[in-house]
Amino acid sequence: MNQNLMKLRQRATMAATKFIRAQRAYLDAAAPYNRKTETELKEVAEGYHEAIKPYDVALQELRGYLLAAEPSGEIAAELERTERLIKTLNHEKIISSMLIERHIDMNDKNIRRKSRHAEEEVE
Repeated sequence: MNQNLMKLRQRATMAATKFIRAQRAYLDAAAPYNRKTETELKEVAEGYHEAIKPYDVALQELRGYLLAAEPSGEIAAELERTERLIKTLNHEKIISSMLIERHIDMNDKNIRRKSRHAEEEVE
């Protein structure tokens, strides 16, 4: 097997592992039995979102290599798999962005509630 292809696959796999760990960290932080504060959740969601970038780059490089490779059944199958992963990752980008926005909104609401509560105590 081509050494370049092996390196690109390995790089994508390593980036996927880091991404999955970041995703798992977010899911653990958001779990009802382990619920973190909105600020903590936002930070973990941002880490999850940031972990997407190296994985995306690795998949795009793998895709580019496969598109330039000599066509074969193996290359076609690998390309199809890689494109499915890219599509799934694009969906994850949207989800992680929505999570970050949600936690920012929740933080803002909590801050307003706390400041309003503090103002009421002063009066």
